Amino acid sequence: MPIWVLLVGGLVLVAVVKGGAGRGDRRLARALAHQQMPMQAADAPGWMPGAWARGHKRHWLSLVPRWAKVFLLAVLAAGVGGIWWLWANYQGLFTLAVAVILVVAVWLWRRGRLARRHREMVVKPFFAAARKILNDIPDGATYKDWVSIPQHLMGGEDLVRRTLRDRLPASLVERIDASATVARLSLAWVKLLRRPVAWLDWFRALKLVAWWLERRAAAEADAALSVKIPPEAELGDGEQARLKNLVSRRIPGEWDASWDHQNFVVTFKHPPRPPAKVLFGEVQDIIDGLNDSQVLLGLGTRNEKIVLDFEDETPHVGLSVGTGGGKSSTLRNIIVQQIRKGAEKFIIIDPKLISLDCLDGIPEVEIYTEIAEQWAAIAGFAVEMERRYQIKKADKSATFPRWFLVMEEQNDFAEESYQTWMDVKEKKDPARPPVFSQLAKSLFKGRQANMNIISVYQRLTARAAGGTELRDQYGAKILARFSPQAWNSLVATTPRPKSSRHNGRAIVVIGGSERVCQLVFVDEGEAREYALNGRSPVGPAVYVPIAQREAEALPEPVSMVKAGVSIPSDHLGSVHGQSMDKTDSNDTNSTVTESDVHGGSDGVVIPLVQPARELEAITGNEQAAALLGMTKDAFVQARQRYKKREGHDIPGTFQNGNYPAWYEKDLRRWHAKLPRAGVKEVAGK
Repeated sequence: MPIWVLLVGGLVLVAVVKGGAGRGDRRLARALAHQQMPMQAADAPGWMPGAWARGHKRHWLSLVPRWAKVFLLAVLAAGVGGIWWLWANYQGLFTLAVAVILVVAVWLWRRGRLARRHREMVVKPFFAAARKILNDIPDGATYKDWVSIPQHLMGGEDLVRRTLRDRLPASLVERIDASATVARLSLAWVKLLRRPVAWLDWFRALKLVAWWLERRAAAEADAALSVKIPPEAELGDGEQARLKNLVSRRIPGEWDASWDHQNFVVTFKHPPRPPAKVLFGEVQDIIDGLNDSQVLLGLGTRNEKIVLDFEDETPHVGLSVGTGGGKSSTLRNIIVQQIRKGAEKFIIIDPKLISLDCLDGIPEVEIYTEIAEQWAAIAGFAVEMERRYQIKKADKSATFPRWFLVMEEQNDFAEESYQTWMDVKEKKDPARPPVFSQLAKSLFKGRQANMNIISVYQRLTARAAGGTELRDQYGAKILARFSPQAWNSLVATTPRPKSSRHNGRAIVVIGGSERVCQLVFVDEGEAREYALNGRSPVGPAVYVPIAQREAEALPEPVSMVKAGVSIPSDHLGSVHGQSMDKTDSNDTNSTVTESDVHGGSDGVVIPLVQPARELEAITGNEQAAALLGMTKDAFVQARQRYKKREGHDIPGTFQNGNYPAWYEKDLRRWHAKLPRAGVKEVAGK
């Protein structure tokens, strides 16, 4: 006979011998009769039912009949015996079942916790505020009968709970963001998650998964918030406006109200969503009709135009866009629009090397990929701004063609700048690289000189921007696939909207306005063709499709720090040629004018793109090592470490017979971005 059967039998026998069922009820009745004090429900707290007898609080278990207690004990004993028997006979299956039960229990507990937080932190406060507006709600009414707010409208757990970061003082958070260790850990974390994120994107791209995600997103977008109206309430325009404002302040997103006075309910729904995709060719007529200082970012709800004005709204734009959010396409869109509107020059800082190389060779575009050249280009931009202010000092009515400084992947640029500066600075030098001081000048003073900055970040932290005061100069911000922390640090408004996973879906923040926008998508070939507008590129075209880039070499860029070449600081007092108007700028027979070069009274002219030269492949590890001034073994080891760290070979590697081969520029770019030794070499040029 199993031991659990004997245990159950013994418990039943003890219960029968000790007393019959109902003995506890009789004992309580005698005590109440002796005291002659009726039991009142209000005597016990609501969370623990019970009664008072002889002046002592009695637990509610004292009111449970003895037979019910014995039955519960028997069930508990049988359960313990059954678990012991399953463990003894089916240990593997039992362990798996326990693990599944624990996982389900934790999942249910988390869902319950989120539901409780949503109820306590969102629904109940909303109902209390609505009650002040709708004065006719009965006193005993609860939120369950009057307010319905789906939990997902608040964006999930991140929008409901306060994180540790939210509890810390703002000054301490800024110091943490500015820490070099935190910045390096963030970059390392991004690299570590690069492959898992790629796998996740691949999984989401599967037809069945994508279909399910689209249906789920559509269902969430169509969800509604409803508030019942007391039948006797007389709501005027003031009360209706107050209720709308309450929803807009407490619940993230844009809302349209639908008043049903027959059923006494008001329903709030999201306005129609932006288009799923906005192609450049579909909105080209709108773009051509904008002013010279305006660009079309995309289309919003109800297909309204989302336009950014560099003259009247903001001179500088900051993009905080996660991987796959459309950074490069948005940059191409802004750049090519402004080229056609007459912008004279785009100085592009591109640590990724290939983000915007489809624009290489366009007369108005200069692309810098090495750290020393990037620092010099930023300094030249600031010098040009100071030159314009000197002219305006003498002539208040002077106007200037528009220049843009485009900072692509500024998180990477900032970290490389800090590392470079640590290697070359002296003890008395400041800790922050001087390049951020040049950026600060342009951010603070660039507006009246028509000098605009567009910066792109994975996450716009204070360290990456060069300080909190510089980050705050971006009057327009474009956020896509952003984290809650990114929204708190950049916008800091509540309620915080939910980041969309839809490609190209962003939130454009200008001043106090927040609008959902589907960004314009322009591919590389279309952007190049629109920017050239029938003109010939400066020098032979170097843009090729991505599939062919590994077999091609890019032309040697102009370095503004090489010996014998002047930079704008050499000609601070000189005046550049006037900007080409729109017709001349797009003329197929146009040539490079003085406005396209850095020139001066001494006649020094620097072309934007150097003439093409015959390129020779560097074949084999030995030739590559000799070119870079390394031993063969050191080159092979550095190449292996790079492959292990990045997951691919040196950019631009191709096969020449049985040997790996490179072009000189690809090797020098790779060598310049190597840690320590490579960075020192570039910084010392």
